[in-house]
Amino acid sequence: MDGVEVLPYGQDRAERLAMLRTQRSLLLTLCAEITAMRRRLADLDPSESWTSQSQRAYLLCVTDVVEQVDLVLHYLNEALHSVRLQTYDAETLCRA
Repeated sequence: MDGVEVLPYGQDRAERLAMLRTQRSLLLTLCAEITAMRRRLADLDPSESWTSQSQRAYLLCVTDVVEQVDLVLHYLNEALHSVRLQTYDAETLCRA
């Protein structure tokens, strides 16, 4: 070969590093947007005048959505951690 190591899926190290950096950037953006939306949902502060059954049911639905968003954020953070580790490894290999 011409001195360029080809990784699985036909990528060289520089292409893989660029792909990982793009993934990291997209995940960071997604996490930030979802975190901001979660804050808005969690900040819904029903006043004491929310006494009807439908208002209480709405609040329970919002609480359920916040719990589901927390789960999504957990998995996104795991994916981000994985991509960061892979990026670090790829950067180390590119320097070598």
